[in-house]
Amino acid sequence: MNASILNNNGLDIKSELITLEKITKDNQFFNIPIYQRLYVWGKEQIETLLEDLYQAYLKNDRYYYLGGVMVARNQEGLYDLIDGQQRFTTLWLIGYVLSSDLEPFIYASDGHKKKGRLSFSIRDHANQYFDNPAVISSLSHEAISELKPISDALNTINLFLSDKKISGEIVDGFASFIYSNVKLIFTEIPPTTDENKLFEVMNNRGIQLQQHEILKARLLKEIPDLEKTKYAQLWEACSIMDNYIEKNIKDVAGLKWKDLSFSPDDSEKVVSLPSDILARLKAAGDKEEKLTLLEVLQKGLYAVSKGGDQEEEGYESGKVRSIISFPMLLLHTLRIYLFEKNENQADEDIVGVSEKQLLQLFDKHFALFTNEQGVKDFIKLLWDVRVKFDKHAIKWIEKDGVEIHAIKRLYLNKDSLQRREPEANEGFALLQSMLYHSQQITTHYWLTPFLHRLLQTDDTEELYRYLKQLDNVMFCTPRQDLRTSSWRLIGSSLKGYTFDLKTLGLDDKKGTKYPSYIFYKLDFILWHELNESKGSDWKNFRMTAKNSIEHISPQHPQEYDANTVWSQDDTEEVKKLKQDDFGNLVLLSPSMNSEYSNKTYRSKRNDFLEKNRLESLKSALIFENKTWSFDLMKEHREQMKLYFQ
Repeated sequence: MNASILNNNGLDIKSELITLEKITKDNQFFNIPIYQRLYVWGKEQIETLLEDLYQAYLKNDRYYYLGGVMVARNQEGLYDLIDGQQRFTTLWLIGYVLSSDLEPFIYASDGHKKKGRLSFSIRDHANQYFDNPAVISSLSHEAISELKPISDALNTINLFLSDKKISGEIVDGFASFIYSNVKLIFTEIPPTTDENKLFEVMNNRGIQLQQHEILKARLLKEIPDLEKTKYAQLWEACSIMDNYIEKNIKDVAGLKWKDLSFSPDDSEKVVSLPSDILARLKAAGDKEEKLTLLEVLQKGLYAVSKGGDQEEEGYESGKVRSIISFPMLLLHTLRIYLFEKNENQADEDIVGVSEKQLLQLFDKHFALFTNEQGVKDFIKLLWDVRVKFDKHAIKWIEKDGVEIHAIKRLYLNKDSLQRREPEANEGFALLQSMLYHSQQITTHYWLTPFLHRLLQTDDTEELYRYLKQLDNVMFCTPRQDLRTSSWRLIGSSLKGYTFDLKTLGLDDKKGTKYPSYIFYKLDFILWHELNESKGSDWKNFRMTAKNSIEHISPQHPQEYDANTVWSQDDTEEVKKLKQDDFGNLVLLSPSMNSEYSNKTYRSKRNDFLEKNRLESLKSALIFENKTWSFDLMKEHREQMKLYFQ
């Protein structure tokens, strides 16, 4: 928050840049007031922060600016967190997992007793958990329910470290970077501050421009006024990610469906947007308002039309949500654009996908093309990519009260124009869903070669075959980093690559260190190979967010559990190796993992069979066995390896 803004409004505050190291040296302690939500961040938000922090560490950035926290000193001398509580709590959780140099930030110690730097008003169970997260098993059901987002967050952080293979000295270096190099704007307000006045000031600070809005203004100024409207309309239509592109361009440009060649007839057919979209947009009139760069930014150049027409009633798409943000779409499009200009880029010159560096990446990589023709070509490519993305890529859609991944194709008949989901589960959509859930949510590098391929063909079967091969090449062969390898695969026939089972390490007994991708991919393969011979629950299987690896034969079994994969004669080391075998592991949601805990095999099997939906197909095959043993686990592992091959 800008201190001067608040001071000018009669609020006496102090604001400074601090690090976690300074918090520790100043021996500061923090409290989350009872009126604040406990913790609500989910997997995507946590992974985004972790990825940003880790990339800053790898690049050896001098500082990483995380944002601000607003505090007020309470009567106990603690700093009440008024704003920024979610990110501050997430930092604490990351510190708890990494430990190392971050431990002094997590706990203060007088040599005898540790005291957590973060506490919660009244919520004793929360304070117990933060003093020792292992205590969760002894808390009440209500307390566990309230703490669930925090325990889920710990699972997400641990799985991120596992997937990135962050261990040993890298953990120490990463922790040291966060401790010393992450900077927060620490804003302290007087305890007597009128909170109504404070939030009124915060709400009146004005609109915070996003990077893609600034980029739009910079690029559009290269286009002559008479043509600017058309290209601005294309950009604006592409930027609205949570509607389909045909609805966006119709509203943005004030068109009718017939302007887009959507004239109904007696037959029903799958339709596409016209390729000559620029010719169908209205030319700029003589009375067109001319805007300065500042006005373009302030006004939001071409607002969505508020008008409607009777034919609007004939359009139906349902509520949808994109799997990527508009800045990510811009960066994947930039990668395709630059590839078509010069595919032989040196590794160090290949543009990455980093939403927070959008302007910086365009400044560096698009500078040679920041002219009238270059900007026009880029915006036309952006339009083409977005049209294909909406036609062939999954989106989040609502079905029976929950969100699922599906591809809704555009159908036209004499009565309506509608986006319609398929009647049966599609392998093409399920494969994309597998990649979405198993890959880094802030980059999704597999999308660059995939989107490039979409520009070449509309044949769904051909695209499905291509994506299966792309998945194998990108993630099941020895490779460079994803930024580089995905670039090298743009436009490739993908021939000459060999699937290498050893890359997956299925015999390595990694336990919870296995990447989540392996389990997601196996579930897709099992669905692909077996859904026709199984029941409807297999045919309707959906990928869901899972980040918790569960041991079927538990790590801490009940004394009376006869279904273990180890014997009493085994050493502790041998027991652990058997428990950590891939055949004994499944990937589950944190809630399901919590339900299973250290239950016996029979109890887990009964719980699984009573469920109305399949969360893991690997689990389904395991629980076809009435008992569980080392030999059955070994047989299961070898069967799974055969499916991979």
